[in-house]
Amino acid sequence: MKFNRFLRFRHLKNQLLFQNALSISLIIGLTAIITYTIAIKIQINEAIRYNTVMVMQISKSIDNMVESFNRVMDGVTFNNDVQGILPDAYQNSKEKNLLNKNLLSKITDETVMFNEVDLVYLYDTEGLRVNLRRSVNNNNYEFFNTLRPEIYDSSGKVTWSVEKSVITANRTIYDIHSYKMKVIGYLTMSMDKAYLQERIQKFDPTEERHIIILDKENNVVISNSNDKELRAVTSWLSNSSKHLANTDTLIEIPDSGKMIINNYQSELTGWKIISIISLKEISEGPALIGKTIFLIGIVAIIIGIIIIWISTNYIVRPLNKLSLVMDEVEKDNFNVQLQIDRSDELGRVGESFNRMMSKINNLISDIYQKDINEKDAQLRALRAQINPHFLYNTLDTINWMAQFGKSDEVSKMTTSLSRLLKKSITNNGEFIRLEEEIYYIDDYMTIQKIRFQDRIHYSVNVDPEAKNCLVPKLILQPIVENSMIHGIEKKIGNGYLFINAKIKNNKLHIEVLDNGVGMDENTVASLSKGRYVNLDDNRGTGNGILNVQNRIQLLFGDDNGLKIESNLNVGTSFELTLPIRREGA
Repeated sequence: MKFNRFLRFRHLKNQLLFQNALSISLIIGLTAIITYTIAIKIQINEAIRYNTVMVMQISKSIDNMVESFNRVMDGVTFNNDVQGILPDAYQNSKEKNLLNKNLLSKITDETVMFNEVDLVYLYDTEGLRVNLRRSVNNNNYEFFNTLRPEIYDSSGKVTWSVEKSVITANRTIYDIHSYKMKVIGYLTMSMDKAYLQERIQKFDPTEERHIIILDKENNVVISNSNDKELRAVTSWLSNSSKHLANTDTLIEIPDSGKMIINNYQSELTGWKIISIISLKEISEGPALIGKTIFLIGIVAIIIGIIIIWISTNYIVRPLNKLSLVMDEVEKDNFNVQLQIDRSDELGRVGESFNRMMSKINNLISDIYQKDINEKDAQLRALRAQINPHFLYNTLDTINWMAQFGKSDEVSKMTTSLSRLLKKSITNNGEFIRLEEEIYYIDDYMTIQKIRFQDRIHYSVNVDPEAKNCLVPKLILQPIVENSMIHGIEKKIGNGYLFINAKIKNNKLHIEVLDNGVGMDENTVASLSKGRYVNLDDNRGTGNGILNVQNRIQLLFGDDNGLKIESNLNVGTSFELTLPIRREGA
C-alpha cells in the first residue's frame, strides 16, 4: 500500500517517464547482475580448476624432492662405513674425533650431489657425532646438539617435522648386519627452504596466491605470503584446517575477506599444500564488466527518457483536457462537454464521455432521491415492527394479570404502559438520550417484575458520561424483551437482568446480561449474521433482534452493531456498539 502511494503522480507524463525509466533500469540492472554472477562463477570455477592443478603439481614436485631426500638418507643410513664406524667404541677424545672425522667424510660423500640438503646431524645412541652445515649462515641451531630419541620413528621410517622454522627429516639407524634390529644411531637432515621456495615460485610466478605448506601439526613449513597475510591466514588455518578435506571451498577469513581454498595432503610427508586466493582479486574482471553495463544503462535511460518525453506529449495532451473536465464534474457541474479533435481511441473516449455526462445529468437527480426515500422507508418499517410487537406483549401480560384479579398490579402495569405510550407519542425524533431509553426499560421491567413477583431482579449501571449520548429510539426494548421471553421466563428459579453502559475506545457500549436458559451456537451464529431464527414456536421469533441489528447498520454502517454471546443453561450477553452522538453536535 505504501509503495503504491509513493508511485502516484499528478501527471500521466511523469508516470510514463518514471515507469519506462524504471523498466530500463531494471532490465539493465538485471543484465548487469546476471552477467556479473555468471562471470564471477566462471572465474571462481576457473580459479578452482587452476588452483587444483597447481596444488597437485606443487605436491608432486615436493614429493619428488622428498623422495630424493629419502634416497640421500638411505645412502647415509645404509653406508657400510657408517654402519661400521658408528657403533665402534672409543677410549678417548682423540679416537672419537678420528672416528667422527671419518663419519663426516662419508656423509659428505653421500650428500655432496644433493644441494637440497642444508644441515646434517648424526648421533649414536649416546649423543651427537657429526654436525655438517652445508649453507653459510649465522643461525644458531643449538637445539640439534642434544639427542632426542622421541622424535624418531621406531620402525626406521623417515619422518618430517618443522622446528623453529627448520624443515628436518629424521630417521632411526639400525644395524643392518644384526637380525635383532639393533639401534646404532639417529640421523637428522634439514632441507634448504630456498629449494621449496623455488618450486612454489615456479608454479605461481605472479604471487597472486597464498601458497602455504603445513606439517601434520599445522606448523608452517613454508609460505609465499608476507608477515601480515601469513598471520591472518595461518591463524585461521591453525583452527580450521583439521576440518578441510581434499576439496575446494569458499571461506571467510577474518581481516582478509572471502577466500577460495584448494588443499591437498601428501601421503608421503603428511604435509598439507594449501592454495588461497582472494575472491576480491578474482572478481575484478566481472566487476569491470558490470560497471561497463551499468554505465551503458545510464546512457540508455537518458536517451530513453528524452524519446519517451517527446512521444508522451502527443498522448497526454487530450488526457489533460479530460482531467480538467473531470474536475468540473467533481464540483457537481454535469453540463460540461469534452472537445477532442482526434479519430483514434482517445477521440472516441471523448465522445463516449460526452454521451455519458448527458445521461448522468438526466438520471442523477432521480436515482439520488430514490435512494434517500428507500432508506427512509426501511427505517420507518423497522420502527413500525418494534412498536406493535412491544404493545402486543405488554397487553398480553396485563390481560393475564387481570384474569387473576390482581387489580393493584394491573393498575401499576397500566400506568407504566401509559407512560411508555405517552413517551413514544410525545417524542417523534429518531434519536433520544440513553437516559430516556433506560426510562422505557424501567417501565417495561416494572410490568415484568409485577408479573413474576420476586423472581425477577433488575439492575442498571450507566456511566454518567454515557447518559446524555443519543441512541436510536426503542433500541434496547426488543433486546430486553427477548431476554425476558426467551431466556428468563423459561428458567426455573430467580431471573437476573443487568444493563451496563459505558464509553470505551470512542464508542458507546451497552451490555444487556441475563441468566436465562441461553441459546445454542447455531442460533447465536444465525442471529449474529442477520438471519431469521424461530426462537419459540409458540411465542414470538427472533425478528426483534434482527430489527435492532438492521437498524444500527442502516444508521451507522457495518462497523457498528450487536454482538451476541450465549451458553445453554448459563445465560446470554447482548452488547451494542454505537458511535458517540450528543445533542447539538
